[in-house]
Amino acid sequence: MSNAQNPSVFDPSPVSLPLAVITVGDLGVVTVTLDGDDFLPPPFAPPWSRANFGGLLDALTEARSRTVRVEVRESDGSVFTDIIEARRRSAPQSETAPQARPETRRARRSKEPRLFELTATGFISGEDITVAVIVTGTESDRQGNARAVIDLDLLTSHVTEAVLIGDVSGHSQTVSLS
Repeated sequence: MSNAQNPSVFDPSPVSLPLAVITVGDLGVVTVTLDGDDFLPPPFAPPWSRANFGGLLDALTEARSRTVRVEVRESDGSVFTDIIEARRRSAPQSETAPQARPETRRARRSKEPRLFELTATGFISGEDITVAVIVTGTESDRQGNARAVIDLDLLTSHVTEAVLIGDVSGHSQTVSLS
């Protein structure tokens, strides 16, 4: 008799969850592994950072469709552990019910994003960089250079410039979008 048919029967087999290890470096650089393999951001997306931690968790859990054990290892040696649970599955919808909206904004997009790369120099090494028109944020590298990738469809057609602003230094650089 299987356990599915008789829930009173104890199954001693261990539960195995995917393990995500998120390591935060001295300069705030975030590296991620999932079950020991590097877990990189999607192509053309900015590197993982504290600023996009929610997006990172969504990617690790496949939009909360699977449960994942997460360990966050800070540069000071502290470790935080949590289990991010998958959303509970609801009862099947009837065939006459309207289709539900996709869970993520990205899944709701009907066309591929149009991306434009911005670069600027003169920032403090490891400094958080704000990109305005407020679309995203990024960090500078060890040489003080910043890189951001934005979806042009998020901007109105009359926008011709963006500004990269160092959150610590206050250094700003205007970049043309043309």
